[in-house]
Amino acid sequence: MEEQEALLRHQIAENIAYYRRQNGDTQADLAKKLNYSDKSVSKWERAEGTPDVFVLWRIAQLYGIAVQDLLGEKKVPKPGGRRILILLLSVGLAWLTATVLFCASKMSGLLADRAWLLFIYALPVSGVICTVFTSLWWSRLTQFLSGTLLLWGAGLSLVLSLHLQSSFLLFVLCGVLQVLLILFFLLKKKG
Repeated sequence: MEEQEALLRHQIAENIAYYRRQNGDTQADLAKKLNYSDKSVSKWERAEGTPDVFVLWRIAQLYGIAVQDLLGEKKVPKPGGRRILILLLSVGLAWLTATVLFCASKMSGLLADRAWLLFIYALPVSGVICTVFTSLWWSRLTQFLSGTLLLWGAGLSLVLSLHLQSSFLLFVLCGVLQVLLILFFLLKKKG
């Protein structure tokens, strides 16, 4: 019985470490998400302790797997394909909306000469959608890239919509915000 318990503890330890790495989390990241210390996560991954059932359930929820996947020997590949499909469908819906509005504008003659801007507006909308989904599911790099799309898409939309005389200054502002975004993600990585 003691041997089976040690084997299960080692299997859980291996699986927690596997799924944590698969999702791009450090031990500190996982600990923060669970409201535990990184020492607890380290202890679990060294098989010196085992999280309770509720914590196992929370880990499974965070990583989109079943609790059984944390207990079993077979490691289930990360369910990234479905998440990518959801993201692509959501972004595709934003572009479909822009296309429908463009066609409606052209057919009705209402603002037909400016209808092309709808596709430019789809850029920051896509950035918002990507930022939401990447913050839920993916690594800091994808979150950073989504934020960059949102930032520059919004800047381009403003410049083209408002016919600003000093559009150069708006792009300078976007550049400064980009540097701040880089610093934010670097600080978040170290924190």
